[in-house]
Amino acid sequence: MTARTTITRLPPGGDPAPGRVAPRARGRRPTFVTMALGLPVAFMAIVYAYPVGKMLMKSVTEPKAGFGNFTEAATDSTIWDVLWVTVRLSLEVAVLTVVLGFPVAYFLARTSARKARFLSLLVVIPFWTSILVRSFAWIVLLGDNGLVTKVLDPLTGDSQGLLYSESAVVIAMTHILLPFPILIIKGTLDQIDASLPRAARSLGAGPVRAFVQVYLPLAVPAIVSSGMLVFVIGLGFYVTPALVGGPKQSTIAVVIAQNVQVNFDWGMAATLATMLLVLATALTLVVRRLTKVKGLVSL
Repeated sequence: MTARTTITRLPPGGDPAPGRVAPRARGRRPTFVTMALGLPVAFMAIVYAYPVGKMLMKSVTEPKAGFGNFTEAATDSTIWDVLWVTVRLSLEVAVLTVVLGFPVAYFLARTSARKARFLSLLVVIPFWTSILVRSFAWIVLLGDNGLVTKVLDPLTGDSQGLLYSESAVVIAMTHILLPFPILIIKGTLDQIDASLPRAARSLGAGPVRAFVQVYLPLAVPAIVSSGMLVFVIGLGFYVTPALVGGPKQSTIAVVIAQNVQVNFDWGMAATLATMLLVLATALTLVVRRLTKVKGLVSL
């Protein structure tokens, strides 16, 4: 006896058979990952966009509406001198941190994983100390009776300290910002195949040539990115130049603080902050175009 199977077909638009539930179309609900990433991003966008928007508005509305603040700033030679000092200090610190940070990052990338973790912790530990505390420490070290002065005295014959000079500002800022290039460059060097220089040497290249022509070009994006990061951070540095620098080392951030705290000129302070923001953005875009390094700004 053969069992017969009966197939019941529903007409178009018909209801399913009794006792069977049609699957529901799933709505596009945000996932946990989307919520976990979206909320912080939205929060940061709000707390960043509102202050920047208020700053831009104050630059053209106080003390009266118009572009008078920008005209005054553009015709003031003192502001241009301060802007040049800011750019020069930031550039010197960026170059110095990259030059000092690359060998450390190279050593961390080539040492054992256990030792690299321990040494990386030593690099990160300075972040746990306030910038204000570290700047005060350099006041003690670079003063007339400081440790640095006593060490350099036999070599230079000058007992006067380096405090309140451009050298003091560069040294202190380099010490504070040095961990950034180390960590950024190390992250890139960890991804470079260590067998590439060995392969170049097996083909006849010397150790220097293999490093310069094979290994170093792969690290250039990290070098440029870390240098630009330090440069942009240095443009807005306030505490360290104000403490260890003199009048000739006044940065644009120091002038902004003076306009707010001493002159109560919020319009000019907002104007200088806007100029600094435009300068940092423009220089970042120019370097990105010239070096073709991606990751700093997405366009």
